Amino acid sequence: MSRIFRNENIKVWILFVVTMLIGAISYSYLPEQIPIHFNAAGEIDNYGGRISIFLAPGVILLMILSAEFFRNADPKKSSYDKFNKQYYLIFFLTSLLMLVIQLYTIAVSLEMKVLNINAIMPIAVGLLFAIIGNSMPKFKQNYFAGIKTSWTLADEDVWFKTHRLGGKIWFIGGILMMLSSILPDNMKMLVFFGVVIILSIVPIGYSYIIYKKKYK
Repeated sequence: MSRIFRNENIKVWILFVVTMLIGAISYSYLPEQIPIHFNAAGEIDNYGGRISIFLAPGVILLMILSAEFFRNADPKKSSYDKFNKQYYLIFFLTSLLMLVIQLYTIAVSLEMKVLNINAIMPIAVGLLFAIIGNSMPKFKQNYFAGIKTSWTLADEDVWFKTHRLGGKIWFIGGILMMLSSILPDNMKMLVFFGVVIILSIVPIGYSYIIYKKKYK
């Protein structure tokens, strides 16, 4: 049990309990069908039973269990003790995002006046990227969290340099995602996903370049 309940993941457990309580309290007030997916324009394009309001705590619980499973199964599991705070920050921020989605779903289901989800999600996801990017240089070599390429995993110095650069561009990319929320709808998603692609490709290419440079 001590592997599941840690000082570092107590905040994630709290969010699990909060989302469970919110789901239980709101359940009887919700209509039989509630939105479970929105299209690129922020319009509802799929519904599910009101039991779907418990998806948020379900996802959070799955993340808690996955965090411990992958940590203990990782061949480099000794590295996690060196970046415990940053490792569990990922799951805490993602759990916060699930809470936001749950609250938004309740608001829309009860026909409350709220901002379009297209204005909310770029800000929420951008903030997540920016905070993780700020923490990324402290990530240590592992097979689960971070920029995992054959080159970063083969050399600790390549790992460090890749995550130092990756942290900077993730932080900047997160800010750009948040700013994209004020763009027209036809530009918003293009900018958002364009940034995501850049944040994915650049660190991978950079890890290859510095590895080849070091071992030429």
